Amino acid sequence: MSTALPTDLLGELESAGYFPQTAAACVQRALRAAPVRAHLVRPETTFDGPEVRRHLTVLVITDRHLVVTHLDDDPADELNPSQVVSTTERVRLDRVHTTGMSQVFDSDGTRVRGSEAEVTLAVTWGGSRRLDVERAWCDDPECQAEHGWSGTLSPADLALRVSALADGQDAVDAAVRFHDRLLDAIDAVG
Repeated sequence: MSTALPTDLLGELESAGYFPQTAAACVQRALRAAPVRAHLVRPETTFDGPEVRRHLTVLVITDRHLVVTHLDDDPADELNPSQVVSTTERVRLDRVHTTGMSQVFDSDGTRVRGSEAEVTLAVTWGGSRRLDVERAWCDDPECQAEHGWSGTLSPADLALRVSALADGQDAVDAAVRFHDRLLDAIDAVG
């Protein structure tokens, strides 16, 4: 049993222009007929040397879950000249540990002009962690001792940056509204 995706979500997937039917099918499979309460569609293009890579992140809130679908270009090789990889996580809202929103405001030095110029949404649920390791050292420039290694373990489930300069003010406003809806949904199940 499946429920059709809302028209505005389908329209945003089409506007993003990155395999909209594939994204819609992946999101719909994860929804398991649950109605969509809020969504955010974020296309992104990155440059890796001479290659252009496209990405699409789709966030959907239901009454009980946060669905995160991410589509990427897969690097081509001789056997697979072109592939798209889709990864979908379906996270129970009561499992979300933290949410955060970093907001950047333009200022003339004395006051803030308008609304956010950029936001970064962060959501953690314990699905993945990132380990950054580096060689340890001391302040003595003459020291020859081996100081071992130092590292930082950080949650790395979702961080999504939206910039008015790159994406438009409407995209930033949509991200802020989505974050508000996510907070309300988490509070409702908790």
